Amino acid sequence: MSRRLIGGIIAAVIPVLTVVAYFVTTSDLEDEIRTDIKLRVERAQQQLIQNASLVGLGLLKRVEALSTDPAFARALKVEGEERSRIAETAFQDFIQSLKPGEAQPDIVALTDAKGDLIVQRGVPDPLPKKWKDSEDRLEYPGLELALTQRHFISEVWDFEKEGLMQVGVGPIIDTREDVVIGALVLAYAMTSQRAEVQAALLGTDVVYFHASEISATSFAGDRTSRTPRFAGSVGDEVAAVLTKEDLGKTALSKELAGRVVSVPIGGQRFLATAGRMPRFPSKQLPDDYPTTRAGAMVMMSLSAELALLRTIELSILLLGLAAFILAILANIVTARGILAQADEIEDGINEIIQGNFERTIRAVGAELDGLAHALNVMLARLLGRPEPGEEEYDEYGNVVQAAPVNFDNEALPNRSPADEAAMMLAQEAEPEYYSRLFNEYIEAREQIGDSTEGINYENFVTKLRLNESNLKVRYQCSAVRFRVVVSGDKVTLKPVPIV
Repeated sequence: MSRRLIGGIIAAVIPVLTVVAYFVTTSDLEDEIRTDIKLRVERAQQQLIQNASLVGLGLLKRVEALSTDPAFARALKVEGEERSRIAETAFQDFIQSLKPGEAQPDIVALTDAKGDLIVQRGVPDPLPKKWKDSEDRLEYPGLELALTQRHFISEVWDFEKEGLMQVGVGPIIDTREDVVIGALVLAYAMTSQRAEVQAALLGTDVVYFHASEISATSFAGDRTSRTPRFAGSVGDEVAAVLTKEDLGKTALSKELAGRVVSVPIGGQRFLATAGRMPRFPSKQLPDDYPTTRAGAMVMMSLSAELALLRTIELSILLLGLAAFILAILANIVTARGILAQADEIEDGINEIIQGNFERTIRAVGAELDGLAHALNVMLARLLGRPEPGEEEYDEYGNVVQAAPVNFDNEALPNRSPADEAAMMLAQEAEPEYYSRLFNEYIEAREQIGDSTEGINYENFVTKLRLNESNLKVRYQCSAVRFRVVVSGDKVTLKPVPIV
């Protein structure tokens, strides 16, 4: 297999494997990430509603217990400053009874039997008709239910100015006459701070809403959370999601419950779902009691979670590119190193085949030095010359070089098959031919003063036979004999093809 073909295979295989690894790895990981985020959003929504349920149940129990405080009944039976003093004292006693770190209600208030606001903690002169409409009707059915049917209820109200609040309301009863003389209202605002606390617990973003109007979100909060936050309001975008994706209906509909949608918010892709805020009455509610329109939405940034996948994708591509470059460099180094050494050995062997029997394969490099040495040993044994490491040295430390046997492998010109001299060479027996040729060659070199040291009969014959074998292929003849030719100060052996 040629080095070019090997390089081509490497250049093709590595990119293909990189692309396969890229798509297989990233597609599987992306599916797993999407599935994982969807499950986390669903679990977070369930946990958020459970947390709200615990708060709601606690608020119901608290308002049930607090409404039986006789101080509130006394305050409702008097008027003026005495009413405010008794009520404020009762409010303060309630606040002091809270455990350390327990949240204080944002609204603690008393209404009379008609629902008019008469005392509110921290507000000197509350508006009596604050919770009524222009036709003097109560805006909150839960308050009306407490005053008319003695219900205790915990639910979410949408106050016009304060926003969403988790409210507990209960009747104040005159035990002597057994009549409802007013109501106690406790309310906790569902603020962005509360949304941020829930977001930190759940690991998702939290949005409180009423119908399709946003009350509070966790988006403008803690920037150290894993879920990215946005500076500024995203209420318009989230409100659009509630309307367009029907998540507001999801919170109110059993058919759509648990629906998770993918939505763009703030330039990122989120998975979101919603749930209805819980309501806890002390008695069964009337059939015509309005359905709660308050809900909580949880969402998690798919873009943020997929950012890690983008890093993995880039790493795979860079790894494939690095492998491709390293493979090409390795091929180049191999070509210049090992293959170059092999080429040098091949050139030496070809030169020997052409008749230069004095040629040795020099050391070419650490990888193929063993092969070069083995070839030199083989040639030494075939040609009868000293093996590597057994050379003789002169008095100056130089290697004593044997006199080379000179061949001129170009055939004599204009020789026909009927050449009488060639015919005589062909008919001469090999032992006599080799002996005669050896003697003629030695005599001719001595006549011109050329050294014959190191030339022996066995070495001479071996080289002749090797050259004859090569030249028979070259000249396409049945045999090759040699003649001694003297030209100037050089003696050579010139081949005579025998056709």
